[in-house]
Amino acid sequence: MSPWIILSIVIIALVVVLVARTINFPIQTEEVEPIDLPEIDGESVAQRIGLAVQYRTIANRDPNLVDPEPFEGFHQLLRTLYPQVHEQLTCEVINHHALLYTWQGTNPNLDAICFAAHQDVVPADESETSGWLHPPFSGELADGYVWGRGTLDCKGTLIGIMEAVNNLLKSGYQPERTIYLAFGDDEEVSGLYGAKAIVETLQARGAQLAFMLDEGGAVTRGTLYGIDRPVGQVGISEKGYLSLRLKAKVSGGHSATPPERTAIGSLGLAIAALEANPFPQRLEVVQFMMGFVGEALPFFERMRYANAWLFGSGLKRKLAAHPVTNALTRTTTAPTIIKGGSAENVLPAEAEALINFRILPGDTVVDVFQSVSEMVGDEVIEVLPAHGETLQDEHAWDPTPVADVDSPEFERLAELIRATFPGALVAPYLMTGATDSRHYAPICQNVFRFSPFFLTAEEAALMHTANERLSFINAGRMVAFYQELIRLESSLAAESETEEETELLKFEEEPKPRRVSQRKRLKQTELEEEISAEEEIEIQPLPEDDEPLEVKPLKRNKGE
Repeated sequence: MSPWIILSIVIIALVVVLVARTINFPIQTEEVEPIDLPEIDGESVAQRIGLAVQYRTIANRDPNLVDPEPFEGFHQLLRTLYPQVHEQLTCEVINHHALLYTWQGTNPNLDAICFAAHQDVVPADESETSGWLHPPFSGELADGYVWGRGTLDCKGTLIGIMEAVNNLLKSGYQPERTIYLAFGDDEEVSGLYGAKAIVETLQARGAQLAFMLDEGGAVTRGTLYGIDRPVGQVGISEKGYLSLRLKAKVSGGHSATPPERTAIGSLGLAIAALEANPFPQRLEVVQFMMGFVGEALPFFERMRYANAWLFGSGLKRKLAAHPVTNALTRTTTAPTIIKGGSAENVLPAEAEALINFRILPGDTVVDVFQSVSEMVGDEVIEVLPAHGETLQDEHAWDPTPVADVDSPEFERLAELIRATFPGALVAPYLMTGATDSRHYAPICQNVFRFSPFFLTAEEAALMHTANERLSFINAGRMVAFYQELIRLESSLAAESETEEETELLKFEEEPKPRRVSQRKRLKQTELEEEISAEEEIEIQPLPEDDEPLEVKPLKRNKGE
């Protein structure tokens, strides 16, 4: 047989393999029908969010430096706005200003669920040159949005949860599962005194959670790898965290007679070496994510993901070119602080740099420390933990456990997202930042991170920046989503219990069927007009007779 014939056969076989793998990527199943959500007055909800924004609830790593008045005022606001919640749910202040609400379910045999958000916000520049179109703590309503720090991160979510629970209580609804509402007060500074204390409280009471939902991803369009479809991104894990201190020590002296190696020069070389030799790329996270949304990729782009064994090198280069996608493929290295020197003609004897690492699942704090030590550690450069003397402490942690995307909890959440946002795909993803939810791993396997918003690329980029805002449309839909999720989880809990009892009786007669994959084929339609900025909604202001209610002190957690 001619070599040319053999080569042709090989090429044809390769093409067949590539095309077959592409066609079968990803798994596709049945459609999800849209659902009718309750009609919620979005502007009315936005008004309440605006009131919450007015409280400058800014946390500090040292809780003794936190101004307590904004937090106490915010707690009073919650009592005023949601009296029924405070009458029927138990509310505790945990540690300093964290809040834990308990809505007791009717079935004590069912694991509880938890909805989380945080009260604190990052500071905001209030100067005239800050770029804010409306003052950051005004909570103004303008142009179909509520404006201000915390509208997206994360007072908007907190108010949405409270609105949903309050509405259900007014309707007489009673959940099967016990439901916790957990609102930390220091998420922006690691949640060590808020969320962590809440979890410790629940642990002491023997609580286990079937799932919890915290802030995180949202439904966006045009922000994910060139996919021109709305995609609901549900965080199922978070990268780990570590900061290391590089300390250069040499003999100081006069700048007129510098030695071969100065402290600052040695430090600069070490930092350059770290940036020039990043941690290796791995495609596992992105490939996994693409397995849920790959059907929306152009054919040849999908071919690259389906055949990473062949196109992996080029794919890595493409992903590394953008900071967001690069962060999903490796443990990242970021020099953030550098110190050294006191005068222009004096050689410092010491210089220090702080390097921050966000750790990809598969790597650990210890792995990163050892790698950095091997690369830059010598007689001049010492590699040390940035905080304290040990690696494994409250300031450093490994990546969080990965939630189970084949679990019924994820499937129900994903289906509700798809039904709420018709035409949207749902993808699990890795959060590159940290949230309060990482503290819940000891009591919950399935920790999910999702905020029920549809955000443009511009809106999604507004967290922690000027002009943070949330649309009236999103405010209303968020409340409706939480109401439906609470109802869904409670009703399915009862159904699941009945089904389990039935299956036990039938077990010897027939095997239990496997669950259908949660990755559903969706209609190739655009997101409905309701999510566009041009959508018209009926606006009803708050009743004029809404008078402030008498506010009673919150119950303090025992032992505080």
